Amino acid sequence: MKKPKKIAAQSHITTRLLDVAEVFAGVGVSREETVEHPGERLPVIGVRDLQDGTVAAREALDTVGFLSLSKAATYVVQADDVLVTGRGTLLKFGLVSDETVGAVASANIIVVRPGPDVTGGALFAILSSDVFRPKIEVLRRGATTLLSLSPKDLAKLEINLPSLNEQQRIAALVKGAQTAYRTALEAAEIRRSLARRLIDARLFGGNQNH
Repeated sequence: MKKPKKIAAQSHITTRLLDVAEVFAGVGVSREETVEHPGERLPVIGVRDLQDGTVAAREALDTVGFLSLSKAATYVVQADDVLVTGRGTLLKFGLVSDETVGAVASANIIVVRPGPDVTGGALFAILSSDVFRPKIEVLRRGATTLLSLSPKDLAKLEINLPSLNEQQRIAALVKGAQTAYRTALEAAEIRRSLARRLIDARLFGGNQNH
């Protein structure tokens, strides 16, 4: 994995992704082997764990046994890592929060780890934007709907990077929007659950077997 270079302080620069971030694929694991696989079990991030720009929390992830914890440590995600689907039918993105830190990225996931002068929130906003997404789609290859994306190809893409202060403001907006979205979903789920209970009470009264 190539270490990102430190960039000079400018209001706006055009640079390749590999010059400001580490870009690498996760470790190869098989969900079919999760039961029999020996070794210490760790939570693993797959394609289905990226939803609406977020990454599932550790406790919601499948676990896989790793005989070599030192090998697994290489692929453990950190806060503000940007995750991109490397293989799959859909191109998906996720920004790692504290709830997912410590999980292991699978081989179907590309990790984009921001360097010292880049914020993960800004990188996430750039890569997942309607402007930049088509550039990544062009790089995906495959003879069927199951397309693959190379970390090397992704790393070579040029991005327009605003100043660090502007990146921090963008990152705050991204995280605020994600928090609001999760809160709205949780509130909607609570309302739906309450509505179901009220409907059941009206339909069946006290004759419910729960």
